[in-house]
Amino acid sequence: MKKGLYLFACVSSLFFLVSCSSLGGLRVIGEKDRIYSNVLSEYYLIGEAYLENKKYQKAIEYYTKASEHPDLTSSAGYKIAYAYALAENWEKSRTGYEVLLEKDPDNSELTKSLAYIYARQGDLAHASALYRKLVEKNPYDQLMLENYITVLITGNYLEEAEIVLQQFKTNFPDNTSIQGFEESLTKAWEVQEGKSSVSGDETQDETPHLEQTNGEEES
Repeated sequence: MKKGLYLFACVSSLFFLVSCSSLGGLRVIGEKDRIYSNVLSEYYLIGEAYLENKKYQKAIEYYTKASEHPDLTSSAGYKIAYAYALAENWEKSRTGYEVLLEKDPDNSELTKSLAYIYARQGDLAHASALYRKLVEKNPYDQLMLENYITVLITGNYLEEAEIVLQQFKTNFPDNTSIQGFEESLTKAWEVQEGKSSVSGDETQDETPHLEQTNGEEES
């Protein structure tokens, strides 16, 4: 009797450890989850390939599928926001970066990306506010300072632009952009003070010309 109970217990344990596949074989419990996990990882790699080939919408499609993998959610979310930026869909890109930054508010690279997106949307107030925080943490990021000055001049934050430009000249005295910034700033002051009549064609565009930052492309 005891032997029979022992055999029954062994068979029962085996039953709970394996399940029948559609092909009639045995599949270890958890294998389906591993297969699904591998499929999601493959989706991420497919998204990478589409991104490299500038097929942004397809890349977004596969990154979105890959984001269901708990270990890929953040990475895929970043790549989705990034792909939208490359596709110049600023609204969806902005939303993506804002969500990422809420989860990681001290991430400087995400902040740079969001500042860039705000500027490309023409939201110069938010862009300059983010650049201001970034510069306080890292005053020696040359490209970031250039974009910050560009945003300030374009948005007519001229007093602040003067201060940041002076900081830029002190930190990077040999930078070839200095003369152009000085000329743009002088012209902006003249326009603001009514000393120069500007035709419609010469009016500054509210979308600044920014240099590539953190992988985002210029339009």
